[in-house]
Amino acid sequence: MAASNDSQGLKIAVAASITLMVIMAVTSYFLYSAYSRSEGQLEAEREKVATAKKEAGIATTQSNEILVLAGAKAQDFDPAKAELTAAFKKANDRVSALANATNAAIQKAQQAGADANELTAIQGRVQQVINSFQSEPNKNFVSTVDRLLELLESISLLNAEMSTNYASIRKGLESSTSIAKTEIDAQAKAAADSKKDLEDEHNKHDQSRGELLTKVDQLQTDNNNKATEIANKDTALRQLKEETDRRHELDMAIIKDMRDRLGLKENVLDKPDGYITYVDHERREVHVNVTRKQGARPQMKMTIFAAGSPGVPTEKPKGNIELIQVGDTYSVGRITHTVSTIEPLRVGDIVYSAAWSPETPIRFALIGKVDVNRDGVDDRQDLKRMIEESGGVVEFDLPPPETGTKESGKLSASIDWYVIDDRNPLREVFTKKSAAADAAASEFQKRYGKIIQECRNDGIRPMPLSRLLPYLGYEMGTPVVGRTEAVNTPALRRITEARKPTEPAKAAPKADEPKADEPKADEPKADEPK
Repeated sequence: MAASNDSQGLKIAVAASITLMVIMAVTSYFLYSAYSRSEGQLEAEREKVATAKKEAGIATTQSNEILVLAGAKAQDFDPAKAELTAAFKKANDRVSALANATNAAIQKAQQAGADANELTAIQGRVQQVINSFQSEPNKNFVSTVDRLLELLESISLLNAEMSTNYASIRKGLESSTSIAKTEIDAQAKAAADSKKDLEDEHNKHDQSRGELLTKVDQLQTDNNNKATEIANKDTALRQLKEETDRRHELDMAIIKDMRDRLGLKENVLDKPDGYITYVDHERREVHVNVTRKQGARPQMKMTIFAAGSPGVPTEKPKGNIELIQVGDTYSVGRITHTVSTIEPLRVGDIVYSAAWSPETPIRFALIGKVDVNRDGVDDRQDLKRMIEESGGVVEFDLPPPETGTKESGKLSASIDWYVIDDRNPLREVFTKKSAAADAAASEFQKRYGKIIQECRNDGIRPMPLSRLLPYLGYEMGTPVVGRTEAVNTPALRRITEARKPTEPAKAAPKADEPKADEPKADEPKADEPK
């Protein structure tokens, strides 16, 4: 049984070996067949690659020959394409420039007299070729060369036509030149004859000119002598005029100064503003012939002078009135002051206002301090109010620096009076001294002198405040300094100074009391107005 199993295993092994050998043979066959087929395909592909390389080499050679023939320097496609595109653009630009140059040349030839019809026809052909070149949609090397050849033919025809025209024009010019030369020769001969005659005439004039120059030299010498003499006399005259002007200015300054000083002391003659037409002493009323049309208004204060006064205004007024009713034919005034009962106001007496004149106000300029009541304090506002109440106008004001106000208004020749106050206060005034105050006072004095000089130059008359106040109806019981017989200075200072509440008031010593025969400080003298 064991032997049969071994024989059966051997058979199986032999069968398996045979089977494997068959399989290997079949596989080898198929593998060889596939290899033979692949080797044939590879050889065919190698032949195709060789053919393609050969064709590519031929194409490259032909392409290079075309690029060389086209004029491209680059061997690669893209650079060669860009180079040819730039060449086409450059050719297009040059053709456009050629069109402009051709048109300019034809226009210049036509202006020179060339045949316009033939040149215009050739110009049309050239322009047509250029337009065809520029507007061709599929432009290539052959078409470009073709259009350029056509353009070259047209330009050649144009050059030939222009040459023909140039030859004709040149022939005409030569003919014209020959004719002109003949005429020029004739003109040159005539010019030579004229030149000879001119030279002869010029020689004659040279001789005459020499004689005239000799006479001119003599006259110039005489003229220089006369000019020197005139210059000397002008210098002497100018010096004499300057000396005369200087003396005249000095004399005028002296005259103005003297006139100003006299104006401060003497009466200034002025015309009356009206007259008294009716007097009622019981009612203390007067009628005056000033009216509303003349500019009068109620509450205006006026001064009355005697009918036989030597001048208006004078130093001795008879009294003062204040208008209470102003009408169209006359006005009613209230008697506010009478200087003397012996000389009452009468019909025919002169009515005068220092601040008003019929139909026009009197214009004033206030210069420097204005101390109405002489208490050492500036009272310019009170004076302005009195002037305005009397119908006047203050057009210029120069206050001192201690008032704290600035200069106002404008000084002009239309101002009638400038007011100054040369009176001293009745009591001593003490002010605080400082460098700034001294500088301001110095500047004010310079300005004060300059304004006074301008007033004199403009012919403005001076009016002392002491004279103006009575004309404005102002009354003050204090006598004028210079005519006072006795003044109790300690008593005045004690009365005007502020009382100290901490100290009891002391009785004034008997030595300070004024004598019985001496008038008090606030009582006027018998011959002074109240």
